[in-house]
Amino acid sequence: MSDTDADAKLKNQTELESKRANWDSFWDDIARRVLPASATFETTTEEGQRKTERVFDATAITANERFAAWIGESYTPRDQIWHGLEAEEEELRDDQEIKEFWDRVVKLLFAVRYRPFGNFNSQRYENYLGLGAFGNYSTLIDEEVGQGIRYRAIPMHESYWAENHQGIIDTYHRKFELHARQAVQKFREKCPPKIAKEAATGNPYKLFTFLHCVSPNEERVGGRRDYTGMPWGSYYVSYDEKTTVARGGYWTWPYAIGRFMKAPRETYARSPAMSAFPSIMTANEQKKTVLRAGQKIVDPPVLCQEDGVLEAFNMRAGAMNYGYLSDQGEPLIVPFETKGRVDIGVDLMALEQKAINDAFMVSLFQILAEQPQMTATEVLSRLQEKATLLSPATGRLESEDAGPMIERELDILARAGMLPPMPEQLREAGGGFKVIYTSPLSKARRAGDALAITRTMEIATLAVGLDPRARHVLNVEESLREVADINGVPAKLLRSTDEVDALIQQDNAMQMAAAAAEAAPKIAGAAKDAASASQIRQETAA
Repeated sequence: MSDTDADAKLKNQTELESKRANWDSFWDDIARRVLPASATFETTTEEGQRKTERVFDATAITANERFAAWIGESYTPRDQIWHGLEAEEEELRDDQEIKEFWDRVVKLLFAVRYRPFGNFNSQRYENYLGLGAFGNYSTLIDEEVGQGIRYRAIPMHESYWAENHQGIIDTYHRKFELHARQAVQKFREKCPPKIAKEAATGNPYKLFTFLHCVSPNEERVGGRRDYTGMPWGSYYVSYDEKTTVARGGYWTWPYAIGRFMKAPRETYARSPAMSAFPSIMTANEQKKTVLRAGQKIVDPPVLCQEDGVLEAFNMRAGAMNYGYLSDQGEPLIVPFETKGRVDIGVDLMALEQKAINDAFMVSLFQILAEQPQMTATEVLSRLQEKATLLSPATGRLESEDAGPMIERELDILARAGMLPPMPEQLREAGGGFKVIYTSPLSKARRAGDALAITRTMEIATLAVGLDPRARHVLNVEESLREVADINGVPAKLLRSTDEVDALIQQDNAMQMAAAAAEAAPKIAGAAKDAASASQIRQETAA
C-alpha cells in the first residue's frame, strides 16, 4: 500500500473525528461524573491520575456499576448457556442428529469464551460500564494462532465507526497508542525504522500513535485465499510516519458493537447516563450546597464585637479563653446561626438521586430482590415490565453485538478445524444456522406469555366448576412445558412426550391391576354363589 493510500486513511479519520466532536464533549462531561477513569475524550491524562475531583455525589457512579453488573448477569451470564443454535431450515430443526450437532457446537463456543486466555467475562463488564455511561461499546474478537480466540474491549475514546446505506456499521477505525517496544512486538520487521530505533536505543516506552482501519475490501479478488480475497480489509497506519505498517483482512466482521438507544440520523447511541444527565449535574451541585450548609452548622462562623479588639482565641475542645465575656457576663463572641435547612436539601437531593436510579433502572432491579414475598404472578408481571423497558436496547444488542460475534467465532473455529463433523443433510442445506437467545433477559421478554398462561390456568380451575367441558379447552401438558421453557427450567428435568405416555400407560396398567385385585374376591364369591345355585337347581331337578 502506498503512502498516498495511508494519507487517505488518515484523512478519513480526520473526518470521523470531526463528525464525533459533539459526542466527545458530551462523553467527557459524563465520564467525569459517571465513569471518571474514562474521561479521556478531549484530554490526555497520565496513568493513575486522580479523576474524581468533580464528583460530590456518587449516585451515578454506583448506579452505572449496578446497571453493568445486572446487564452482565441478565444478557450474558457466566454460569448459564445464554444462547443456542438451530438449523436455519425449519424442516431440519426436529432432526435429532442436527440438534445434537448444534448442542455440541454451543458447548464448544462457551468453553472457548470462558477459558482463562479468552478474557471474555472481564472484557464484557468493561463493555457494559461503557454502555451505561456512553451508550456504546465495541469488542475485538481476535484470532490468536495456536491459542484460540481472544476478546478485547476497545475503549470508546479509541473507537470511531460509520454506517452503510442500510444503517449497518461497516467501517471501524481504532486510534490507539503503543510503546516503541510494543510496536516492535506487534509489527516486527514491518515496524517503522524510527520507532524500532527508539525501542533499541534506550527509549522503549516512548508512545507512538497508530490507526487500525477495517472496512469492506473494495479490491477483493474472488477465489484468492489471502487478504486480497477477504471481504474485509484491514490496515495499520503509523500517525508519526504517515505510512502503512501492515495490511491484511478478515473473513468475517471482527468487531462486536453494542449500541443502547440510537436516535434517527445518529451513528452513535445514547445512554442511561445521558437521560439522567440533568439530574446527575443537579445532584452534584446539591451535594456541594448541602455539604457547605452542614459544615456551617457543625462548625459555624463566629461573630466578634470589633475587629482587633480581641486576640485570637483557642477553638480546641476544652480550651480556656479569658477576657471574652463583658462585665455583665455577656459573651463578646457568638456563633453565627445560618438557619440553614439541611433536611430540605437532603430531600431535594433524594428526588434527583431517585431519577438517576430510575434512568439506570436500578429501582426496578431492586424490586425483585427487596420484595421476596411476591407471588409468582407478581414476579412474572415485574419481569415483563423490566423486559419491556429494556427490549429495544437488548434487541439491538442481539443483532449488532451477539449475532456478529457468534458468526465470527464460528468462522474462526471452522477454519481452525475445531468444529465437530457437520451432518450430511445439514451440509447439503448450506449449513445455515439461527441463534436462539436463552438469557434471563430474553426469557423475561417472554414473561408476558407465561403470565397469560398462568392466569388462564387459574381461571380454568374456576370454570371447570361451572362447566365440565372447560377442562378440555386448555392443553395442560403443553401449557406447562411452555411455562417451564419461559422460566428456564433445564430440558433434562422435563420428561419427553414418549416418557410421559409410557408413565401414563404404566399408571393405567397399575390401576387396572389394582382394580382387578380389588374385584377378585367379589368375582370369586359371585362364582361360588353361582356354582352353589347351579348345584341346587340340579338337585331340585333330580
